[in-house]
Amino acid sequence: DYDVVDSIEGVHKFCDRSRSGKEPRGVTLFAFKDYFPAVATTDLLSRVTDVLACKPSELAFYPVPKLMIRRVGDHEAWSALRASEMGDGTLEVREPDVALDWVKLFIRNPDLLVEMNSQIMANAKHGIYSGCK
Repeated sequence: DYDVVDSIEGVHKFCDRSRSGKEPRGVTLFAFKDYFPAVATTDLLSRVTDVLACKPSELAFYPVPKLMIRRVGDHEAWSALRASEMGDGTLEVREPDVALDWVKLFIRNPDLLVEMNSQIMANAKHGIYSGCK
């Protein structure tokens, strides 16, 4: 069971519902035909998500817990390593079954996400996420 959000208006509605405490009914797929809504969606969702599953790109530098899935280019391996070293993300997970194991681990052991969030708060105090200001 999943929902599809394909407009920036839908993203804003999703975020508003999340901030009000309403849980999504299952998986939500955000899919867009244009570039801008996809980039804006990442910025908006990073404020309301529990964990971001993404390839290890510039998203490795977002202040949100990250499950780093298979990279596209070899240069992206360093981004996953950095997230892991900073304590706010996993190392790169190259196989779907291992990614699913991580999701199960997050569900069964919420302390892992709590620790990642604690690291994000500590990192933020040191200005780690201030590069775009």
